[in-house]
Amino acid sequence: MVVPIPQCCCIGGFCLFFGLLLIYNGTQRRLLIQRIKNTPTSKVRSAAAGLVELFGKAVCKDGMDSPVSQRRCAFWRIHGEYYQPGKHGGWRTILRKDSSTPFYLEDETGKMLIDPKGAEVDIPQDFQSTGHLSEKGFFGLLPQRQLHPNVLALMERDQEIGNKFRSRSSYNLRITEYFIAEGDPLYVFGNAVLLEGASSHVAHENLTVKKPKGAPMYISDSHEKRAIDKLNTSMAVQLAIGLALTAIGLFMLLTVFLGDLNA
Repeated sequence: MVVPIPQCCCIGGFCLFFGLLLIYNGTQRRLLIQRIKNTPTSKVRSAAAGLVELFGKAVCKDGMDSPVSQRRCAFWRIHGEYYQPGKHGGWRTILRKDSSTPFYLEDETGKMLIDPKGAEVDIPQDFQSTGHLSEKGFFGLLPQRQLHPNVLALMERDQEIGNKFRSRSSYNLRITEYFIAEGDPLYVFGNAVLLEGASSHVAHENLTVKKPKGAPMYISDSHEKRAIDKLNTSMAVQLAIGLALTAIGLFMLLTVFLGDLNA
């Protein structure tokens, strides 16, 4: 089957654009890995203003529980989706929400405030539920799986989340929760800056780690080596797919261009 020229150009342009985007993201991953490798891990007590790499455990600043599991945690994220059936169907995002409350990283020398706003938080999922708002299906006759009771309770407590899911009540729904529980291992790479209004005689208590302007901040629930391994895998996948898409896009566009010249 011969693909029409306008369609071939669109597909080629699409492949080229997303291929270059993935190559760019992979390159940024590479730069982040180099920054992490070039930044020595500091103890909290000896950390100074500027780029820092810390490892310890997560400690809540204010009492906070994860929205679904109701576990005491320093950080949480929830991701809500509905399933669109059909030929081009699949899971569609309807909700993504993170906590933005600062928390502490603590090691044997002290603790430092961490501001997660804008940071890349790389943690595995802790809870997932798939189902419907009700056990009753079509006209109340066919039984169907219902979402976990904790999810239904969350929808009652949080109107924003509840409304998002109720707007897709006829679809199969899925909610995934991620969190850093209090006491979990915590790795942070970011920029330590002076905390506004701080006047402690203990130097590190006057600092907070934030996302640097124009640069990444990375938070993980694992140590540095595992974090680098995960980043390396992500970089390799993005570069491989990006190069493949770029090659396909260029081939398709050059084929059209050369065909026009020979016409």
